[in-house]
Amino acid sequence: MSVEPIPDGFPSVSPYLVVDDAAEAIAFYERALGATEIMRMAGPNGQVGHAEIKVGDSPIMLADEFP
Repeated sequence: MSVEPIPDGFPSVSPYLVVDDAAEAIAFYERALGATEIMRMAGPNGQVGHAEIKVGDSPIMLADEFP
């Protein structure tokens, strides 16, 4: 069985945003772009360790910065 390098449902290039306040960024993208939150994994101190949203048919991944 071969392993596909790109998961089903993802385009060839998928943006990954690292932001100061991922929870607020997700809320903003929902309001401004009609994004849908697909999943969210908690990080330390209530931060977002990893999240996925969808704008139209395009997935975008994002997380809080961890300096």
